Amino acid sequence: SNKLQTVSFLQKLQSHVTDAQPGKGALIDNDDKTFLDALGTPRSNEVVIHYQILHQIWKRGDREASRRAFVLTDTKAYLLDETYNGDGTNPTSEKEQMVKLGDVSLAIIDSAELSRVTEVRAANEDPRKITLVILPRSKYKRSHRWRLVCNDGEGAERLIDHVRKATGGNL
Repeated sequence: SNKLQTVSFLQKLQSHVTDAQPGKGALIDNDDKTFLDALGTPRSNEVVIHYQILHQIWKRGDREASRRAFVLTDTKAYLLDETYNGDGTNPTSEKEQMVKLGDVSLAIIDSAELSRVTEVRAANEDPRKITLVILPRSKYKRSHRWRLVCNDGEGAERLIDHVRKATGGNL
């Protein structure tokens, strides 16, 4: 069900942040008691603004587009590897045979604080394509880009609008 998938996703997201920043943890804000009970968290402070399944592409190299989940909270943007068991996109391995049909697994590929997102723009050649430019954590590295392809132009516009609003409209 969608609720179980959402709860599973948010629990994994919280776990990753807790592992990355011991002692802090990420709590997700939602007033729905059923939702909070399912998460097993009594209080929260991070708000999920946008969630979208899309594809990531690369400018260089001979790589195929990879399915990703994009999550925007009030403080961060996350790019997650999304694997849905049973849709035929992933070959069946011994490990996957233990997973139930319809299960979703998510792994964080990259994340960035919204203060490090310097630009979000639509590509000229295809209205479904979006580029997010992210500053590096270190001044000795270059900024990097998430090149994303949404399912349609409307989804791309919503993603751009939500990122701009979350960053205070500074992009």
